[in-house]
Amino acid sequence: MTRYPFLLLDADNTLFDFDRNEDRAFSMLCAKYRLPCSPESRAVYESFNQPLWEQLEQGLVTKDFLKVERFRRFLAYYHRSEDAAAVGRDFLAFLGTGSLLMPHAEEACRALARRHRLYILTNSVASVHIDRMHQAAIAPYIEASFISETVGYEKPHPAFFETVLASIPGITRDNCLLIGDSLTSDIRGGIGSGLPVCWYNPARQAAPPELAIDYTITDLMELPALVD
Repeated sequence: MTRYPFLLLDADNTLFDFDRNEDRAFSMLCAKYRLPCSPESRAVYESFNQPLWEQLEQGLVTKDFLKVERFRRFLAYYHRSEDAAAVGRDFLAFLGTGSLLMPHAEEACRALARRHRLYILTNSVASVHIDRMHQAAIAPYIEASFISETVGYEKPHPAFFETVLASIPGITRDNCLLIGDSLTSDIRGGIGSGLPVCWYNPARQAAPPELAIDYTITDLMELPALVD
């Protein structure tokens, strides 16, 4: 009998290769609006985008605000007059067509699904996650997805994890394992909610000493042996 019959997996940069999918969507957006498309313009976009996501995790902004504001700032930087809300909607539509996975994500999910129940926990925009799951190779192995927009709270808010625990029959804090790449939304959030956590750390970064991380992996194919 496995110790962790319930596995709670982050989506972006844990299962889905969000960086490659976002690069693809950004290029498609730039082509449609004839916006500058280069490593430099991508860095400009991220200089607006990333701080907003950090503020979202802290509860300082809403996701609806983020979706528009990042492009309002980006367009203003290049002195463009396009409607930021329309550009934002197009970007999300392009992002939803990308389902590229992290290395070994499909193989790991296939192996894990034989003895475990797999759930996705994500702060992704709901429409993007739903669209990409329709075409994702991992879809057959996932029981359900918990998306912050529908849950009503963002990771790492404790209420997000409480909602997950209350929604899955048979799950307890002792028989599940949370797996994710983000030290803030996944690892700190899981630890704060009393869950066992596994840090997916392919870059082999040093672990913060103040975090009591139960497990660390650098390759998703380490998971089957770890949880079995």
